[in-house]
Amino acid sequence: MWSCFRLPKDREKEEEEFRFFRRKAKEKHFLENGGLLLEEMIKSFDGRPNPIRSFSQKELQRATNNYHQDGVLHQQHWSYKLYKGTYEDRPIWVKKFPANAPWGYIMELYINEVAVASQMSNHKNVLKLLGCCLETQVPTLVYEFAANGCLSNHIFAANGCLSDHIFEEELSPSKKNSQLLSWESKLRIATEIADAVAYLHKGTSKSIVHRLIISRNILLDQHYVAKLFNLGYSISIPLGETHVDANRMGNFATTAPESAYTGRYTEKSDVYSFGVILYEILTGKRILNAEDIRLYLKDNIVKGNTKQLMACAELVVRCVDMNMEERPSMMEAAKELRRIARFQQ
Repeated sequence: MWSCFRLPKDREKEEEEFRFFRRKAKEKHFLENGGLLLEEMIKSFDGRPNPIRSFSQKELQRATNNYHQDGVLHQQHWSYKLYKGTYEDRPIWVKKFPANAPWGYIMELYINEVAVASQMSNHKNVLKLLGCCLETQVPTLVYEFAANGCLSNHIFAANGCLSDHIFEEELSPSKKNSQLLSWESKLRIATEIADAVAYLHKGTSKSIVHRLIISRNILLDQHYVAKLFNLGYSISIPLGETHVDANRMGNFATTAPESAYTGRYTEKSDVYSFGVILYEILTGKRILNAEDIRLYLKDNIVKGNTKQLMACAELVVRCVDMNMEERPSMMEAAKELRRIARFQQ
C-alpha cells in the first residue's frame, strides 16, 4: 500500500539525477555545436574566425519571457521562429530553430548563417549577429533589432498590395507609416542594399552569393537604414572559380534564369535578384513575369524625380538581362545609384 508513495529522499535523488543529466546534455550540445561551428568558420575564412558572444540558455529564456508566444514576430513554417526579446535593456531578435526540424538540414543552415553573418556584421547594412547559444540541440541565434520590419511591408502596403507574409502583424507597418518612405528614402535604401550585396561579394577572400535576395530579407532599423538578413542560404564560390552549383532557391520570378533552371550560382545571380527588388521599389508591385519587365516599368512607375526614376528603370533592365554577362556587377550597380542620386529634376 505504501509502495506507491515516494519518500522525500527518493524524490530529491531523482531531481538531482535529472539536473545532472540535463547539465550533461547542455555540455554535450555545447561541445558538439561549438566544434562544428568553429570548424566551418575556420574553413570558410582562412583560419580567421570572427568571435561572437556566447549566450546561455537561461539568459535567452529570460530575455524572451521563456519564449512566450506573444513575443513571436515571425514563424517560417518548420524552419525557425523569430522572437522579440530584451537583453540588458536592449531590444534583440532571437532566432530559434525547432527541435523537431530535420536536424542535419537545420544544422547546416545554422552553421552557415553564423559563419557568414559573423564576418559580414561589421558592415552597417548587414543585420548584426550579436551571438548565439550552443546549449540546445539546435543552437539559437541573437541579432540586433530592426524596428521597422521588412522592406516588402513598406513598399507593397503603401501601394495597396498585400504585405509580405514573412513578418507577422507586429512588424508590419501601417499604411500611414509605409507612406513615410519618400522617393529619396527609397533610392537611399536601394543604394544601401547594393552596398551590402557588393560587400558580400567582395568583402572577404571568397566571394559569397546570398541566393535569396528578396525584399522580405531586407530589414529596416529604427532610422529606416537597410539591413541584409537571412544569410543561412548563402554559399561561397571556391577560389579560382566563377560559379558554384547548389540547390535552387526562391521562385522563378525573383531568381536568375540560369540559377532557376540549372542550380548554378554566380555573383550575377544576386545582381538579377537585386534588379527585381529595385523594380519593386520603383513600382510598389511584385514582379510576375521577368520577361515583361519593360512593360511593367512603363505602365507602373511611381511618381517622383522623373530623371532619377527613368535612370533607375534602365538599371533594372540591365540587372535582369537574360544574358548574365550583360548585367553589371553589384559594385557597378551601387556606383550607378550614387550617380543617379546626384541628378537634378
